[in-house]
Amino acid sequence: MEYIRTEKKSIFNILILAIFASIEIIFCFTPLGSIPIGPGIVATLAHIPVIISAFLLEKKYSLIMGGIMGLCSFIWWSTIGLASPTSFAFTPFSEFGNFYSIIICFIPRLLIPFFTSVTFDFLKRKINISVSAGISAAFSTFLHSVMVLGMIYLFFHKNTNVSELLGKNFLSFIILWAGVNSIIEIIAAGFVAAMVIKPLKSLKSDKI
Repeated sequence: MEYIRTEKKSIFNILILAIFASIEIIFCFTPLGSIPIGPGIVATLAHIPVIISAFLLEKKYSLIMGGIMGLCSFIWWSTIGLASPTSFAFTPFSEFGNFYSIIICFIPRLLIPFFTSVTFDFLKRKINISVSAGISAAFSTFLHSVMVLGMIYLFFHKNTNVSELLGKNFLSFIILWAGVNSIIEIIAAGFVAAMVIKPLKSLKSDKI
């Protein structure tokens, strides 16, 4: 009986991973995953499938989702988004990109499901599950933004070519980018997570 239950868990994890990976690809490569804010500024929804998957999947599978997000981001910035002035931060194929661009592109994305899962596991024992999910999603999105923007500053603030490319004070650009994009991404992640956690958890309970 335990073997059957374990097999059902594995099948469920693989199925959910496939579904959310498909959503992630759609969000990354179609306009459905973007919220245009202004000239050159677009808030992404690509982190949301990764966050929601962390509520449902075992940690090793949610880590794979973070890797899929990083890979999709890398491909997008290396092709479609290569002409963007900020592509240097996510792909070494950009004119001023380098090895650090790969670190920025992958490491924060791999850590999103970890932060989400750990925060949610802690909060759900103390407060309402929907509130726990919303806070966990918002917090992990905030940490993701801090890591991405912090790494961009750490690795590129002394690069005169990048500073000239942005055409303004490097730190001011980072703060503006963070202030606009990140706030919208944090709100979106928290709202969606709080709305979907109960029905998704019920689905998991029914299937396993």
